[in-house]
Amino acid sequence: MKKTTLCLAAVVAGASYVSAQEVSITSTFAWESSYMFRGVQLAEDYFAPSVDISYGGFYTGVWAALPVDHIYDNEVDLYAGYSFPMSDVLSADVGATYYTYPDSQDDFFDSDTNTLEFYGGVAMDVQLSPAVYVYYDVELENLTLETSIGHSFPIDDASSVDVSAHLGWVDLGDDVVIMRGEGEVLESWSDYIYYGAGVSYNYQVNDAVGLSLFANWAASSEDQVDDMTDDNELWFGFSITAGM
Repeated sequence: MKKTTLCLAAVVAGASYVSAQEVSITSTFAWESSYMFRGVQLAEDYFAPSVDISYGGFYTGVWAALPVDHIYDNEVDLYAGYSFPMSDVLSADVGATYYTYPDSQDDFFDSDTNTLEFYGGVAMDVQLSPAVYVYYDVELENLTLETSIGHSFPIDDASSVDVSAHLGWVDLGDDVVIMRGEGEVLESWSDYIYYGAGVSYNYQVNDAVGLSLFANWAASSEDQVDDMTDDNELWFGFSITAGM
């Protein structure tokens, strides 16, 4: 899931929640040529619909990854959190995400594939908008630390170009081992580093509808799963967002 983007948006919203105590509902439909998550390619081109509901500093929503090629499983994530200002320039955000994979289970809440992850982070309303987040998946026992920066360059009243970059570290809890068919260990690791950058062109059609075209690049320090996945990927996509 593109959780970092969601969390950063929640922090920005939380910074002004005192003066915006009203319900906001936002829906997004996106397509991307690759599904990269923390330096790991989980699928090739896919659709990503989502719905987000917020009130003050509270937010909740659902995000899905629906790969075009059915060799990949669908993913549906439920998330909820709370963001709040700590000072004029510092905001905090805490929450949880429940990752589900409907194609590989019969019971929605009783599956070995579903996982629950908690997160917390801080962001600063200063130049480059630096943010730091910590994630912990209680089922997988994975710990992730991620830092990010970004900046928006206005073009006119309706459009902008946004750039961002991130760097993260994942502790997998257990060793990942790659072996030959005869049992020879080729490589093993228990943690890895991932990093990436992105650029997007955003156009606000009206007060309720926005369009975005974007390109992203991501890489990691290890081959993550097998020869079918990529650990160095450049991909692109678009999104349409409507809110009230």
